Amino acid sequence: MKRTTVTIKTGLAFGLSFFLLGCGNSHNNGGSGNSSSEVSVTISPASANVPAGNSLQFMASVANTTNTAVTWQVNGTAGGSAAVGTISSTGVYTAPSTVPNPATTMVTAVSQADTTASASASVTVTMPSAFSVSPSSVTVLAGATQQFTVTTLGAMPVPKANWQVNGVTGGSATTGTVSTTGLYTAPANPPSGQKVTVTAVSQSNSSQTASSTVTVAPSLATLNGQYAFVFSGTNTQGTLQEAGTFQADGKGNLANGIEDVNSGAGVFPNVPCTGTYTVGSDGRGSLVITPTAASGLNPETFDIVLASNQRLRLIRFDLTTGSGTAELQNSAAFANSALSGNYIVNLDGIDSVGAPLSSIGILYLGGNGGISSGQLDQNDNGAVNTQVAASGTYSVASTGRGIMTLKGNLGTFDFAFYVVSKQEIKMVSTDPFPVWIGSANFQQGSAFSNSTLTGRVVFEAGGNNASGGVDVAGTFATGGSGGTVTNGIGDENSNGTVTQGYTFTGSYTINNNGYGTLQVVNTTFGNANYSLYLQSTTQGVLLRTDSIAITIGNFYTQSQSSFAASDVKGAYAFSVAGLSSNGTIDKLGQFTANASGSATGTEDVNDSGTLSPKLAATATYTLASDGRGSLNITAAGGTRVLNFYLISPGQMLLIGMDSDQVTSGGADQQFP
Repeated sequence: MKRTTVTIKTGLAFGLSFFLLGCGNSHNNGGSGNSSSEVSVTISPASANVPAGNSLQFMASVANTTNTAVTWQVNGTAGGSAAVGTISSTGVYTAPSTVPNPATTMVTAVSQADTTASASASVTVTMPSAFSVSPSSVTVLAGATQQFTVTTLGAMPVPKANWQVNGVTGGSATTGTVSTTGLYTAPANPPSGQKVTVTAVSQSNSSQTASSTVTVAPSLATLNGQYAFVFSGTNTQGTLQEAGTFQADGKGNLANGIEDVNSGAGVFPNVPCTGTYTVGSDGRGSLVITPTAASGLNPETFDIVLASNQRLRLIRFDLTTGSGTAELQNSAAFANSALSGNYIVNLDGIDSVGAPLSSIGILYLGGNGGISSGQLDQNDNGAVNTQVAASGTYSVASTGRGIMTLKGNLGTFDFAFYVVSKQEIKMVSTDPFPVWIGSANFQQGSAFSNSTLTGRVVFEAGGNNASGGVDVAGTFATGGSGGTVTNGIGDENSNGTVTQGYTFTGSYTINNNGYGTLQVVNTTFGNANYSLYLQSTTQGVLLRTDSIAITIGNFYTQSQSSFAASDVKGAYAFSVAGLSSNGTIDKLGQFTANASGSATGTEDVNDSGTLSPKLAATATYTLASDGRGSLNITAAGGTRVLNFYLISPGQMLLIGMDSDQVTSGGADQQFP
């Protein structure tokens, strides 16, 4: 969201442009079925031999539900037992110390969303091998190789072995491949959880096996393909908004880049660019975009963190500040015909006098370059218009860059946009004013109503009010056809005045086309009124539609009905942006949570051009069952508080709770 000039407690004046983030079925053992709407579970590997006392990672995939959690069983007992083997909540099976009778057990993953849906794998517990694999555990960079060897005990001869990855002889493109001589090649994109098991199986006695645990870390090879990016920030000339595309070659070079820049120095459309990049083993790295010299634009340095090879977060890491995202593009959507249907628009920026201006809406793209109908809701520094008719045209080039013109009673607006896929385009205005940046996302589903939203909703919005910069976040229970808001709890940071854990009620309405209104009621703050548009049954955008604040944001239904600290585990990529007592501030990094309340990581900070790279960070966290939690992060000798709201165990919204900083953003589990 765009922040205009404001003051935080210290009395210093500053400004911000902040980009808000806007993630055959069967009920039996993964077999085939007839209804694509049924919850289904698959398990990998489907069968395995595990030596007594050894462990093996099982993976489960749940389809046709947003709740992908499973309960693990051994021989029908949750968690297993000492007699037949135990299994952790993350699917790691540990065989008993002696071979049971019978030696074969069943490992089962049961869907938590539908307990009638499950999948099972057969596990044969064998005598421990008389040989081992060396190294027994190792980290391998994505795309790199690692030689494994078989080592025997004492003077025993070395057996000939068949090599497997996660139980598959020779491995696969997803988990990595292994040759007949034990040379493992990691995939360019780290697999789910970043861990695989490489196993040597004796050719003379298949019950004799030995394994090594491999952690696949991201590398240059992981960032490979054509990416679309957006960035919103400020420089010495004021507001700076950019969107563009680049081709990463998997070796550290960027080519075939194009960007559109809208800044205080003017509008620079369709600028060619090249560049370079780095990626570290934790997914953090750097990106340098170099516009063609003829454009007069300077090189741009970013710090990045990969959530996957599909998506990364970025912040400027030079004298300019700001943040954004980049996503892997699907070239099959580089045509007018690919963009067809209703799209939900989310735009944020400033008007002709530099005041905050935000807009959301719905547009019908016809697949033929025409936008035949649509409507926009707009808050221009407190002047609100809702459901204003809009239409226009669009055109997509073979590069994935497009142009769009919208017309209506609010005015005529021109944009450049970059196609991520049929599902999403990234947009930047090419008019001198308003200066807007944002996205349009394909609306999935139809015939919406109040009953579309189910369970609990989490939301985050930010922008400006009379005090200056403001961020809000919260969660509430939906009310079915009645549209009631109950059991609401939220946090607000208004120019450094922090209010944590306030309760609220309210109501909402949702029309057939996904447009609706939301009213949040709190005895201290009064009523907050919003427009909203559903992008799907599980997420949408919202805009404040009263004169109290100009805030824009996103909302999501939670993936499960209850959460615990154990749901926050593994590696996360995060970024936050906002205001500090020095001006604007952006933070980006990676942390690894241990599922029991603590985490470690590294962050990079750009505080109004003062750069603090590679700060070691530690954190403690708590989490309530409604998905609202708190992170206390210590780095560079100071401690910051970020409250968070879980959309799912793999995605969270973040809001700063410090009096000298107003920040918000999000975190994504890396390589989930």
